[in-house]
Amino acid sequence: MNNKNVTLQVIADKAHVSKALVSRVLNNRQVRVSEEKRAQILHIANELNYTPSGQIINVSPFPKLNKTIALILPHINSRFMSTIADTVTKIAYENGYSAIIFDSKEDSSLEFKYLELCHSLNVSGIIMDSFANANNQKYLDKITEWEIPFVFLDCYPNNSQFSFVTSNNKEGIYQLTESLIKRGHKNILSIIQNKATLTNVSLERLNGYYQAMYKHALPGYNEIIYPDRDYQQQPIYSLMNSSIEFTAFIIHTGSDVQHFCNLLPVTKYAQNADFEIGVFDDFNLSFVENITGTNQNIYQKIVSLVSQKTEEIAIRASDILLDNIKKGANFTPTQVFIDCNLSNLNFK
Repeated sequence: MNNKNVTLQVIADKAHVSKALVSRVLNNRQVRVSEEKRAQILHIANELNYTPSGQIINVSPFPKLNKTIALILPHINSRFMSTIADTVTKIAYENGYSAIIFDSKEDSSLEFKYLELCHSLNVSGIIMDSFANANNQKYLDKITEWEIPFVFLDCYPNNSQFSFVTSNNKEGIYQLTESLIKRGHKNILSIIQNKATLTNVSLERLNGYYQAMYKHALPGYNEIIYPDRDYQQQPIYSLMNSSIEFTAFIIHTGSDVQHFCNLLPVTKYAQNADFEIGVFDDFNLSFVENITGTNQNIYQKIVSLVSQKTEEIAIRASDILLDNIKKGANFTPTQVFIDCNLSNLNFK
């Protein structure tokens, strides 16, 4: 079909949705629509070689929607994830690709379902931030079988056959631990979240923490925090009420700062103000917006913060995927570790 005859209404009729919904999806605007329906609309537009007409073309060039990149994220409710999505979408459009964004809602089975959907839609390439365990062999086998250009972002497998872009998590947490040791701390408790225990990201951060502690002949302590469980029924509760006197805490996931604030009142540290906190801020949270509330005294104890270069991660992942699409079988898998930023803070 000639693309001049393809209108929004034609696409809407084929997708059994309204013309307004099609317009919002194709212009990547916020709209309540299932990921499956969004993917169907984009697929129909691609298949028909739809090109926007009228005033839009005169205002700014709009790429043909004849190629698609899929981005699979564990969720989109953090600054880290939204920045990834915005950056990948922008680069995709600049290179003539539309972008489909899938929210797996931290569900491994849904991740696999989206991978199968991407295959059925014949997408040009996939960027994926796997939720729980990027070593999932089922993912790797299918990606290899389908021969779809693919890049892991953030979480990654121990497999040199696949490209990935991630932060230098080990070095980042090492520097964070060192910063607290230089402030005179000897007993530092490392806190990770249960959701992250099976990822290379988590393992690398733990390795960096222990490397810094052992370098200074200091004992290492690590415990898991379970946000969805009664704090008093968790091992971390017992450890923080034991005879060990921790003077500093390292929180491996920025969103767990709030969980730490909830845990603290049921431990002996509720009455002990003599401690400091270091945070690996993997979700780019703004702590400033939290320091005037009920937990102000706790947030003021955050003295060191490691942040990731989120936009750079997304740019590198997009560039690698586009190179893979271009070179096909001649592409050599690329693994990239991007350094983090360490900041010393003072909210007081």
